[in-house]
Amino acid sequence: MLATNLPRNLPYVVMAFLLSAAPGHAQIMEEVIVTAQKRAQSVQDVSIALSAYGGDQLRQLGYDNAQQVSAQSPGVTTIQPNGPSAYFMSIRGVGQNDFSGDHQESPVAVYLDEAYISIASGAGFQLFDIERVEILRGPQGTLFGRNATGGLAHYLTRKPSREASGHVDLTYADYDQIKLEAALGGPISDDLAGRVSFVKNEHDGYVDNRIGKDLNNGDDWAWRAHLQWQLGEDAVWLLSARAAEQTIDTGFFKHSAARQNAATGLGEYHSGLDLQGTGDSLASSYRDSSDDVHSGEYNLIGHNDLETRGITSNLRWSFNNFELVSVTDFFSLKKDYLEDSDASPNDFFAFYLKSDMDQFSQEIRAAGETGGMRWVVGLYYLDIEGDFENGGAAGNYFGAAFPGFGLGGTNIGLFNPFSSATESLAVFGQVEYDLTEKFTLIAGLRWTNEEKESSFIQYAAEFANPRSSDVVNTDFLGIGGALFTYNSGLVTNDPGGTAFGYPLVEGDPGEASMDDDLITAKLSLDWHVSDNALVYWSYNRGIKGGGYNAPLDATDFYDGDPTTGGPEDMRFDEETLHAYETGLKWKASNDLVRVNAAAYYYDYKDYQAFSLEGLTTFVFNTDAEVKGGEVELLLAPAEGLDLVFGVAYIDNTVDDAYRLPSGEMVDRTAVMTPEWTANGLVRYEWPALGGSLAVQADFNYLDDHFFQLKNSPVGAEQSYTLVNARVSYSSGNGRWDVAAFIDNLTDEEYRTMVFDLAAPASGGGFGLAESYYGAPRWWGVTVGYKW
Repeated sequence: MLATNLPRNLPYVVMAFLLSAAPGHAQIMEEVIVTAQKRAQSVQDVSIALSAYGGDQLRQLGYDNAQQVSAQSPGVTTIQPNGPSAYFMSIRGVGQNDFSGDHQESPVAVYLDEAYISIASGAGFQLFDIERVEILRGPQGTLFGRNATGGLAHYLTRKPSREASGHVDLTYADYDQIKLEAALGGPISDDLAGRVSFVKNEHDGYVDNRIGKDLNNGDDWAWRAHLQWQLGEDAVWLLSARAAEQTIDTGFFKHSAARQNAATGLGEYHSGLDLQGTGDSLASSYRDSSDDVHSGEYNLIGHNDLETRGITSNLRWSFNNFELVSVTDFFSLKKDYLEDSDASPNDFFAFYLKSDMDQFSQEIRAAGETGGMRWVVGLYYLDIEGDFENGGAAGNYFGAAFPGFGLGGTNIGLFNPFSSATESLAVFGQVEYDLTEKFTLIAGLRWTNEEKESSFIQYAAEFANPRSSDVVNTDFLGIGGALFTYNSGLVTNDPGGTAFGYPLVEGDPGEASMDDDLITAKLSLDWHVSDNALVYWSYNRGIKGGGYNAPLDATDFYDGDPTTGGPEDMRFDEETLHAYETGLKWKASNDLVRVNAAAYYYDYKDYQAFSLEGLTTFVFNTDAEVKGGEVELLLAPAEGLDLVFGVAYIDNTVDDAYRLPSGEMVDRTAVMTPEWTANGLVRYEWPALGGSLAVQADFNYLDDHFFQLKNSPVGAEQSYTLVNARVSYSSGNGRWDVAAFIDNLTDEEYRTMVFDLAAPASGGGFGLAESYYGAPRWWGVTVGYKW
């Protein structure tokens, strides 16, 4: 591992070197052509707040995963509730943080080659053989297949061409990382071309387990194949297949003792021990004695086994005045996740998730232009079906929570099998009409019918052992059935009528199914001030359909306490976002300066907020307000020098988000929503050694933010800045290149997730906070060849 005592004046040395170097040619200022409005346009001509990167730019910048791209997009943050096992994107404070399973769709949609990916565990893929990335901020419902309340990220891969081409990149890096990426494409026959790409990544674990195997290693691979047929002069058919697998030792959390403040109900750090050694628990109280945030004592080696498969058909017909497109996609995902939730050398609680999902989508879209009018109309169908489990072995936790029952040391735990089904049909369209040479009116409308069903059962079950997710007895307590059942036929707890003496709870069978009609809309006015300046005003009505909870602990839904809800709260309604925005896009006549800015106001009705209280996880509806803005600045002040800067401000308030112990409801700030974020990049390239050398540095700053909606002290992250550096050389013919990089140059200690489990065991807590830290400083070298 790289030594931690790098010179503090290194950035100044690098800058001095930059300023004394000979000039070359700027690369990052090249305009990216996007299809955000379903036709090829420059970013500067699209009246949508968006960030875009071309494939060559991504390669030059060294970006190889989705998170790196979002870090350089103002107002965009990422959420990883279980480390690399799931990936959520939050745009302008609009995001999703329910880690209980893959059954919840995010309000920020992710697309791969026009195919929607509904599953969080399938969205954190590596970027390899990419043509470009587009990140759109704000509601997107009148142009894209799946409605997106917060925005979307669209990843487009390189397609086959009529010329043979390819590349091979080999990386060796810290923790014995070896990564191989390769691609090969070209003509197969007169009418057929193909392209195949592959990536394989392995590295040792970077979390020091002081009593066993190190955690958070890398072991994943992915491949993609395209076949493209030219069907006469007017039609092209692209058939794509993809697959990926990940098998890693994960579940790493840093253990910190915490206690619940009696007045606020919020977790606060505690200088003593956790609460594992209480009640009938046989687990000893514990405190992690090391200050190293990437170390711990884990007696359970967690895992994340993930397998995805997909196939997409994209058929395009060109006619005189319009184009017809059909996009058909099949996608499947299987996941098996297990973690050491108590982050200690004890057997206290081992949380697990399992997912088995299948998705089918079909989009038929027509787009054309007539005189001063451009239009898009489409039909979209989506079907998602999934079977899931969550829960975990928790004998000592139950022993602490229910003293006197002799549960400590047993293999009892929670076993929650559940399923969900979503069927959505939508018709959408958008029209752009040139009122004059300067003004364009844009109007869009979307109708969606969405049907959902859910089935959830909670058992007090016996597991094969305290570190297993294999259930051997679903009725460990001998009560004659489940603790809680929720489906379209019955909403009840304990069909046997004997579970801890709770009264029978029956609900409306219709609560477990819904059939809703949803309307989204857009109205925008574009003012083309000049050839180099665009000003726009827009209104968007975005809607995300309702859904169902799958709580780890469903007690609050049948305990008879109206303050914590009942079975009806297993369901949450659709959210509606009224988004008002104004924006400016300007570039200098010599194209060496670009400024893109936007200001917005969001009025959220029935915002889908996510709460974690002890072990009870659930989404509920409330109102929210968001206002803010972003500015992106791109400069090329000297030949070969590129400067990129971005800043975003978000003022976010979620109404009645948390109930104090006194019963008072208080407002809170949404999860992973810093008030200020900033990003920047400096890159300098100049001729040298028969080719060109480039030096670059980039940074990403996040202001103070929270990881849980109740905004507890243990769930608060202080502001931090991540800095990356890179030096690269390209040969004169452009075929060879070599790069050395350092990610997290200053070895910043920062968290990507925190769970407040400070409550006593009887309240669903462990007397601790779980903190998931981002990767430490990481150096590496990449050698590439392309043709």
